Amino acid sequence: MGSHCEWLNLNSLTSSLMTCLLVTLCTANNMDPHVYPEKGPFFEGWYLRIIDPHQNISLGFMFGHVLPPTELSFDVQNPCVVHALEPLPTDCSRMVTKKQPYTHFWLSMNGQSTYPPVFVGLLLSLDKHDKLYNPGGYFNSSQYIITKNGQPITTNPDNESPPNFEVKIGSNFSFIVNSNGSKFSVIVGDHILQGQTTEPIPWGPGGEGPESWLENLPLPFHWFVYSLRSTVKSYQYVNKETGQVISGNSDQGVPIVAHMEKNWGNSFPKAWIWCQGVDPRSKVSFVFSAGLVTAVGFDIKVQLSGYRNPGKQINCNFNPANSWHSLDFDGCAGTVLFKVESLTCAVNFEVSAPIKSFSSCLSAPMSEGFKKGCTESFVAVANITVYQRDPFSMVLTDNQIIHLSALEFGEAYMCNGQCP
Repeated sequence: MGSHCEWLNLNSLTSSLMTCLLVTLCTANNMDPHVYPEKGPFFEGWYLRIIDPHQNISLGFMFGHVLPPTELSFDVQNPCVVHALEPLPTDCSRMVTKKQPYTHFWLSMNGQSTYPPVFVGLLLSLDKHDKLYNPGGYFNSSQYIITKNGQPITTNPDNESPPNFEVKIGSNFSFIVNSNGSKFSVIVGDHILQGQTTEPIPWGPGGEGPESWLENLPLPFHWFVYSLRSTVKSYQYVNKETGQVISGNSDQGVPIVAHMEKNWGNSFPKAWIWCQGVDPRSKVSFVFSAGLVTAVGFDIKVQLSGYRNPGKQINCNFNPANSWHSLDFDGCAGTVLFKVESLTCAVNFEVSAPIKSFSSCLSAPMSEGFKKGCTESFVAVANITVYQRDPFSMVLTDNQIIHLSALEFGEAYMCNGQCP
């Protein structure tokens, strides 16, 4: 079932955003962890995707932690490993406790529904003819350990300091990020992904992200792109059950690259489309996210996006304060037409992926915990057309086709508004 979002009313959006209480200035390289509030809802989540042009594959991982808005909770003795986000299996050892919500699994007030506060998921697209495979694991909050410079998190990030933090989740997960790069180890059941990257290729100077100055607003949800295409020094994926081993390094001329980003806030929105791609050969990269954000009681159609072609010195950034957009999509067909324009740039993104390539339902951080919320493909093809002002009219300056792009439909924007 196709859907259509009309052109954004920029004046209406700006007015709505400006009425969002008082603005607390908090400029930040937001890859670093934030301080959790005393009460939820609040979450943080990170995402890393590898694009290997030599083997024509893509793989990555995501993880995060949700602080729910309740004190009733589950204490899970061991992580529950599944192939997709499902209700907790009955054989998971657990007991109901009444403790702080950041320590244990959340239990709904009627005692029926449980949503885990910590999730780690692998994303594996190892054959373009197969669906994105997403083995994942649930953990309790006491297994989630995050430090900055070896110490607990006591201050929010700042623009000028490079990230320097480490996350450990039980014995299954380790992620280290500093100014020199990142190092990761992810173990989910029989699946193991390990690797390391170089320093980031940032979105902008001084810790700037897609939101630009809008990050200072008390919005319910924030998005930060840390690196558009870090070089992957090396990686290895192992499937212990089948004996499959896939590895790669960037000693082959054209680099293997990684895209890295982070989200934080109260909850993921009620509807979204996210798309990202990079050509390791030309260094062209793009990313956009469009959807419905609820602010001051209203659902607002918003977007954040950017396009980079360093060979042509094209650097286009779009946010709700400097641009307008349209969005046509069909979650049942796996297609998106996203058009965005500012005073200096206009970019048309036409993206499609085979329906059979989309994952089963992935987890998404909602206010209650991690819930089924989106579906994604790593074999989308993006046809991108770029116009720039010269000086009084828009002139065609670039056209690119990016393979192995990621395309994600979330919540109400999925096919028929539900998980496949």
